[in-house]
Amino acid sequence: MKKIEKYSLKTKEGNLIALGAYRVMGRKAYVYILYLESAPASNPTLTAKREYYGIAEVMIAFGIKFSIDSGCRGDVLFEAKTPELARHYEKDFHARQVATLNSGGPQRYMLADEDAWNLFEKFLAEEEP
Repeated sequence: MKKIEKYSLKTKEGNLIALGAYRVMGRKAYVYILYLESAPASNPTLTAKREYYGIAEVMIAFGIKFSIDSGCRGDVLFEAKTPELARHYEKDFHARQVATLNSGGPQRYMLADEDAWNLFEKFLAEEEP
């Protein structure tokens, strides 16, 4: 069984706002984001006025970093639980739909190459010497 890495995202005050689970797949071909959940108050498909912005972006960017660190070139694969999330991933992240494992199951998306880098670089910062 492949190792699953689990991470959370919290505010400075310690409020939990996201959870994610990541696993290297396909002989280090990509990282599969098994689970990605943001707090309902920040989910753009559940509320018009969000408390926090960019939660999925941060968690997917972390998946890209995990992919790079694991020798997978930054490629990530994830699923959209709803049609609204599918549109959000396509429009805002430029994710590309890929084949699903099960007919009728959630839509699968991949971020790779330049699209993955464009998302990842939003969170890069230069280190102080």
